[in-house]
Amino acid sequence: MSDYKYLLRFDDICPTMDWNQWNRAVELLDRYGIKPLIGVIPSCADPKLNINPERSDFWQYIKMLQEKGYTVAMHGFEHVYRTKNKGIVGVSKQSEFAGLSYEKQYKMLEEGKKILHENGVDTDIFFAPSHSYDRNTLKALNELGFQWISDGKGLKADYYKGLRLLPCINHAMPKKRLGKYITVVCHANEWTKKDGFDELDVFCKEHQKEIVDFVTFKQQPVGNHIFNFVVEKMVVGYQRYIKKYR
Repeated sequence: MSDYKYLLRFDDICPTMDWNQWNRAVELLDRYGIKPLIGVIPSCADPKLNINPERSDFWQYIKMLQEKGYTVAMHGFEHVYRTKNKGIVGVSKQSEFAGLSYEKQYKMLEEGKKILHENGVDTDIFFAPSHSYDRNTLKALNELGFQWISDGKGLKADYYKGLRLLPCINHAMPKKRLGKYITVVCHANEWTKKDGFDELDVFCKEHQKEIVDFVTFKQQPVGNHIFNFVVEKMVVGYQRYIKKYR
């Protein structure tokens, strides 16, 4: 049995997403028996995600996916960028959270968690839009009872003040194996722009036995914080400057 483990993560799950593409994703996941991590936006206000008419039974549908074995994470709050702050990871030049005061971020995250809870969906997993968050974000998440963050660009999991960060190096289907626990980020909304569905189909076919659910994936060992920090900066530098202009 392979030592490598992959987690499929789907971002931007909201009532007005591209339901045609998402339904294709679910059909594919069912075909291979895969239970992904899905990032649900509590109160989506991003006009780019206003693709299809709002699904009226959205929250009942999300609960059904949970019962099916999907793991739900809170993906930001409104998915609207408020600052030009790069945050800790430094991947993006815009953020929904980084650069805002602790009080402001706490209020946003508290409201997001409340919306999920009131609709019968509870989670202690979080990831921010564009991988952008700062220490105030992490402090607020910890205070609100979150335990896991699907983010960071290191090779191994890391601890930060009670939170465990599970690295997320790849933007799409990984061409190389970096580390033994690999998160594969998918945006079904964007499949109309490229062959994302076909790429995922091929990937699942090739790595079906290595793709695990979040419960298994989160059991990965924690690495050295200093080493993770150095690797993260190297990976971000490569992705932002070298890979982009190759």
